[in-house]
Amino acid sequence: MNDAMDKEAMMSSRGNRMRLAGLLMLGMGTAVQAAGLSLAFVDMDRVFSEYYRTKLADAQLKEQADKFTEQRDELVQKLQDLRKEFNQARTAAQDGSLSAEARRAKQDEAEKLLVQIREEESNLREFEQTRQKQLTDQGRRMRNRIVEQIREAVEDYARTEGFAAVLDYSGDSMNGVPVVLYVHRSVDITDEVIELLNKGSE
Repeated sequence: MNDAMDKEAMMSSRGNRMRLAGLLMLGMGTAVQAAGLSLAFVDMDRVFSEYYRTKLADAQLKEQADKFTEQRDELVQKLQDLRKEFNQARTAAQDGSLSAEARRAKQDEAEKLLVQIREEESNLREFEQTRQKQLTDQGRRMRNRIVEQIREAVEDYARTEGFAAVLDYSGDSMNGVPVVLYVHRSVDITDEVIELLNKGSE
């Protein structure tokens, strides 16, 4: 019940934030228009996805993720081979057709293999945690750099064209309805920002 109440409170809080953001945007737009200044809109999701540096970053992250998967597969295969050897040694240690000395030797071998298995399991867990964190951190750094480059491009374009403010219209409200329902092409600078960012990248 507490979880349900917490979830309801969180949803209510988020809804309040979205409504507040909408009111702030409305208030900003009204103030800008009242001052005789022009307002522009941009689809940041589209700009981000169509920016050539985003595609380069995605390709780089995919390449590293593929290498991670390849290295992980090698560690998993090594672990599977050790488990197979362990099972064979353990079975032989219980084989009555072997001499007592041979069974003891197989038992010793199985115990050593079990130690190796535990070590390799630990190595695999550590490798997965470390590499996943590295990929996540690198992806976050790349995204932050790209967003900053986009923000600077939007600001430069807005100053050049004389816009007093630029609002992102790519977000949706809590009920899935876009925060901005309509944007006239004359104040939508998405294409222009994309062209500016990708200039010279061909």
